[in-house]
Amino acid sequence: MQPVHYVFYRACVNLIGIGFASLVLSGVSVSGFMPLFIAGIILTFFQTFLRPILVFLTLPFQILSLGVGYIIVNSFLLKLTANFLSGIEITGFWYAFFGAIFISFINMVFDIFSSNKSNVKIYYHNSGDDQE
Repeated sequence: MQPVHYVFYRACVNLIGIGFASLVLSGVSVSGFMPLFIAGIILTFFQTFLRPILVFLTLPFQILSLGVGYIIVNSFLLKLTANFLSGIEITGFWYAFFGAIFISFINMVFDIFSSNKSNVKIYYHNSGDDQE
């Protein structure tokens, strides 16, 4: 998948994840499709550019917490996305935390079902010594 297609795909999956999170969690509310669409784009932007920096800066905490810090970084990015838009509201940290888990699960499901099979090819080399 080309980089532009991948970013568009990731924005659409984030849009679906935020939409389902707003249906499941009472603390996540979306006022319409347009704020949801913009939130998918902004969250994808944050995940592409801010998340690697935040994960690097919190690396000791990531190691000590056995990866729970990664979910905290994702919930921070989700809450930051909601703060940028007036049509999306997340009432507290725990709703952002469980919303980030839910969005990560949706991303995982879409990645499993939409990924192409591995493009890795294995070539075997037969040397002349093995042949009978």
